[in-house]
Amino acid sequence: MSKTDEKYWSEYTGLQHAKHRLLSKYLGGWYPILASANGRVIYIDCHAGRGRHTTGHEGSPILALQILLNHQSRNRILNGTDLHFVFFENDDQNYEYLGDEITALGDIPKNVHIHRFESDYEAALCEIVDNLWQRGERLAPSFVFVDPYGFKLSMALLNSLLRFRGCELLINLMYRYINMATTRPEHSSNMDALFGCHDWHELSSIKNPEDRQNEIISLFSHQLQAKFVTHMNMIGDTNGLKYVLLHASNHAKDRKLMKDSIWAVSPDGSFSAYQRANPDQLVVIEPKPNLGPLKDALWTVFAGKQLRMEKIYEWLLGELYLEKHVHEVLREYRKQEFIKCSDYGTRFAFSNNPLVSFPSERPAGS
Repeated sequence: MSKTDEKYWSEYTGLQHAKHRLLSKYLGGWYPILASANGRVIYIDCHAGRGRHTTGHEGSPILALQILLNHQSRNRILNGTDLHFVFFENDDQNYEYLGDEITALGDIPKNVHIHRFESDYEAALCEIVDNLWQRGERLAPSFVFVDPYGFKLSMALLNSLLRFRGCELLINLMYRYINMATTRPEHSSNMDALFGCHDWHELSSIKNPEDRQNEIISLFSHQLQAKFVTHMNMIGDTNGLKYVLLHASNHAKDRKLMKDSIWAVSPDGSFSAYQRANPDQLVVIEPKPNLGPLKDALWTVFAGKQLRMEKIYEWLLGELYLEKHVHEVLREYRKQEFIKCSDYGTRFAFSNNPLVSFPSERPAGS
């Protein structure tokens, strides 16, 4: 897609809506968490675009600003914290449109700083990162949104950012293009940079499409130097995977917030969004999540074990289900006497860290 693709800016599909809902939900929780403990917080949009589609829907930079400016805790967030918004856009037309959209927001609080650059993000961020490391300085807590028009990404740069303790990434991995590129030698250098290794050459030999899809996502995820990588599938209009949103972080709080955000966008537990979905259609009844896979996982991991609730929470951090989901399952199991809970004080509560005992054999109906 060209940088000034009019078709892209004239449309607003279910995928764009889901991506922006995810970003909005996450930033709504991220701003107050980071601002409460830091004097400076940075939001970086590597491909800022125009700021608004011709349909009237906001693009990511305007959305990020509005989430802050309209936040119910805005005064507390801004009290003693400088928030810096860094927007990279190397197309001159998009750059001018974005400037107009920012101006239209009106007066900006004095400790909200907007930095626009009509340039490619990669060279600029590489220089900033290199200078910081050479001087032994740290990067302020940062959220970096990497949403390219193609699949040109640098794993080296992504990992350089992740080496800073407070930096996290939201990456748009353009799966459809990457899948095709695995069989095209002319893309070898881009693919080497994308994965940060040569292992991707083996991917084209995987004949089963679903297996190849899983291996591509897995290889990219494992190459990221992040303790937690959370992803959401974005399904195109032909029901094939179009791209993947991956959140990379080294902090448990970030992981929990991103899980909450994904469930807000995908309440059925599919961890997917669909291009054909109508972004302006209200959902009257949210689908009930399928907790079957969670139940299977609990018995696979904990059958025959006795452990504190805190240990179950630690395990859950690596899964995509939420605490409320495991609470629902364990309450049901306790009621049916499939499990036993003890040593929780005078009143049962998960917050009292009870001792949970699973039988060695999974009971029928569980």
